[in-house]
Amino acid sequence: MKKTVIKISIVTVFFSVLAITGCEKILEPEIQGQVALDHLVTSENGLITAVNGIYTPLQALYVGPMQRLTDMASDDGWTWRNELEPDLFIAEPVFSHSQSVWVGHYRGITRANTVIDNLDKVTFSKAETGHNIEGQAKFLRAFYYFNLVRLFGGVPLIVNEIKSREDSEMPRASVREVYDQIKKDLVDARSLLPETFSSGYGNEAGRATSLAASSLLSLVHLELEEWDQAVENMDRVIGKKTLQPNYASYFNGSAENGAGSLFEVQYGGVDASNTSTLSNFLAPPALSGGAIILPTDDNLEGKGGGPSSGNGIIQAYEEQDLRKQVNFNTYGLANIVDATQPAGSLYYVHKFYNTRDPLGRSTWNYPLIRYPEIILAKAEALNEIGYQADGEAFDLLNQIRRLAGVPAYTSVQLATQQDFRNAIRKERRLELAFEAKRYFDLNRWGILKESIQPQLDFLKISFPTHRTVAHPVTGKNTYLYPIPAIEFVNNAQLGEQNPGYNN
Repeated sequence: MKKTVIKISIVTVFFSVLAITGCEKILEPEIQGQVALDHLVTSENGLITAVNGIYTPLQALYVGPMQRLTDMASDDGWTWRNELEPDLFIAEPVFSHSQSVWVGHYRGITRANTVIDNLDKVTFSKAETGHNIEGQAKFLRAFYYFNLVRLFGGVPLIVNEIKSREDSEMPRASVREVYDQIKKDLVDARSLLPETFSSGYGNEAGRATSLAASSLLSLVHLELEEWDQAVENMDRVIGKKTLQPNYASYFNGSAENGAGSLFEVQYGGVDASNTSTLSNFLAPPALSGGAIILPTDDNLEGKGGGPSSGNGIIQAYEEQDLRKQVNFNTYGLANIVDATQPAGSLYYVHKFYNTRDPLGRSTWNYPLIRYPEIILAKAEALNEIGYQADGEAFDLLNQIRRLAGVPAYTSVQLATQQDFRNAIRKERRLELAFEAKRYFDLNRWGILKESIQPQLDFLKISFPTHRTVAHPVTGKNTYLYPIPAIEFVNNAQLGEQNPGYNN
């Protein structure tokens, strides 16, 4: 079936600032053959094209860079290769993937700012068109900042179009200030956007909607342990989407932008820039992949060079769990980590494996917010508000479990709030495996160290507590990546590096 997607490359857009890093880019001359930004943002069609450009950085971010900083740095993933920085928590300010993640997010933010600041230059054919453009830009700006603040802590809060070097040279805002802006943008987006987009230029399925904005806002409140506000926003979504009966359909291109989805990275173009390389990023070398990240497996007993075992995700699934066979596969291949073990004993991440499209050009979208996550998030928030034996939180959790083919929980098994808390944390791990979620979860719960240390024990190294800080809102102990070193060269106003790092 042909996909109806956002047309990212309707025209090549020359943004005056492609990223906050490398401020000299502001001064580069206009590239010949491209559309100047000053001209582009003066028409309705031009602004629609400019909005498409805000989505574009997501495509590059979620084919490896974000997975390296999240899945590899959780108890779910490890690497047998030499790319050990996130795996061993030894990333330094010059780590290239931190830099690419920083650049990619600010590229989206600066593009969003340009669209928002130029809305008043255009007379729209319909008021809703202007609302849709503004809402999408604010949603995406909030999404990009939400990732940045969770990875790096306080970051420069740039919310206006950059027209000069001075506009980009701003100090790090506080974590609270960044979250205040995220919430403001999402409340605005929620009121500006429709619940669905259908078809037509500027109205393609896959664009951010009011349901996506409510969902992301609920996850922001969840991050900050603002339980009542989280539930309020989840209730704006629950009942307006449905759970997919086939777990694999969320990932294999068969139900994209559908009833179980809230926001996805849109792929599906014919050229390499609009397709995903995630399939071969995770696939075995024998199948022409890189196997950059492997699932943790206690049967490896610490072999392989990285923290491969200890709290292994392979062992976390019940045997009858239908999600396990979707997420992992040995492909019957020789064990490249431990040659003494038989063929078929080494697991790979199978979730995004695509043999339908040409190698390295998967057209399948990547899910960023799925409806099951909102169901589980509400169960978590309700339990934190107050444990109720066999109450609504149990019903929500069990909806996900029944679809996975595993038994429902009752208050006999989960007799206390802590029992339920542990169960919901495990269920999020199983349901959202390798969707760039687990690292963020462990960090927001303040249990990253205790979850990772059993793996690091095999290598006789300790988790770097000197690179953690008390979260200024929740008080939980939180690990931070270093601000990329080049940013202190580009921005003299930036301020201090995160604890535990030297530029």
